[in-house]
Amino acid sequence: MVRITALAAVAVVALAGGVAQAQTTGSSTTRSTTTTTTDGTTTRTVTRSTTTGVTVGVDGEKVGEAVGQALIDRLDPGQARIRRLAEPARTEDAFGAWRVTDGGRDAAECRLELGEKAGFLGVRSARATGCPGRLSQMGKWRVQTGELVFYTNAGAELRRLKYVEGRFVGGGVEMTRDQD
Repeated sequence: MVRITALAAVAVVALAGGVAQAQTTGSSTTRSTTTTTTDGTTTRTVTRSTTTGVTVGVDGEKVGEAVGQALIDRLDPGQARIRRLAEPARTEDAFGAWRVTDGGRDAAECRLELGEKAGFLGVRSARATGCPGRLSQMGKWRVQTGELVFYTNAGAELRRLKYVEGRFVGGGVEMTRDQD
């Protein structure tokens, strides 16, 4: 019970303070038993010692991230499902024509053409056709850390999309291959 309480205390401290260092707690118990026996003129003394120890180390930042992510997953199961199903995107997964929707009624004819020619730092052009203003801002793109990242023409990051089952989703946007 004491060990569980100590571990819980470390977790609470890590979460409350946003601690970025490892937290370690330890416990050690030593028990000694002395037995004396007399047999005629001989006295024999035996001492036995037993030491038991437990040490628990916790990375507060990782615990905080895990608990925070679990709470977010509970609040938005759809995004949790996307994270579970997402596979790392490759640049070749993104080339070509895409149909883009964001749940808005005026985005039905929105198409994006993601170009192949790379510029500075692997950033490529994106050409929007028939898209409302909120989607037509996606003028540049690249794949970074397994996600499709869109930028404005000025270089400001707009949104990151994950590659799930042949489509890109995230940030309220879904992109499916344009089959026309």
